[in-house]
Amino acid sequence: MGKNLTKNHNKNKNPETFSPKQTDLIFTYLFSGLIFLVFFFPLDQSSQKNTGFFPTFKAESQITKDALPEDAIELNRKILTITKNTPMEKMAEEISRKDRVVAAFLVGIAMKESKFGTYAPKKNGIDCYNYWGYRGKENTTESGYSCFKSPTEALAVVGGKIDSMVKRGVKTPAQMISWKCGSTCQGHDPASVTKWIKDVSINYYRLNTKEIAKSDR
Repeated sequence: MGKNLTKNHNKNKNPETFSPKQTDLIFTYLFSGLIFLVFFFPLDQSSQKNTGFFPTFKAESQITKDALPEDAIELNRKILTITKNTPMEKMAEEISRKDRVVAAFLVGIAMKESKFGTYAPKKNGIDCYNYWGYRGKENTTESGYSCFKSPTEALAVVGGKIDSMVKRGVKTPAQMISWKCGSTCQGHDPASVTKWIKDVSINYYRLNTKEIAKSDR
């Protein structure tokens, strides 16, 4: 009886001590887990600089936050092609997020009024981001054009104005002629009115092909 007790006592001695084989298995599991984290979870590299050794993971909402909607990708590509190497190129993505009719008018009118910002008003030598000949109350220049602080502000104001006109039924460059004439085109050169419609139509219909089949009279 005593001999058996001694044997069991020695067998259970230091139960927390791992054998070399068990230690190897533990390190193998830990290493496998680390490899899994590195390869299967995207790291926010910018945060690594700020947090030291432990990186933070970028949330899915952050990854997709600035992604263009599926139906805007093709529109954005077309706008970039049209506005390439012009001041308006930097507005392409933001324009493509808008309703297609509004986006088409923003590009079509900008080509006619300022050649996509090439000939646009400035204030104190600074770009006003007003590429549509828009005259509102916003920080006006001496010549009466609105001067915006950023492309985002410009698109919010001018895009909002165009959007309200579209919602009232303006769907073609001919119907948008009040942008040039105001309440009436009486007193305007008929040839210049016709040319305005024709010039705005060039890029409007490149971006809004659904309207091509409709009468533009």
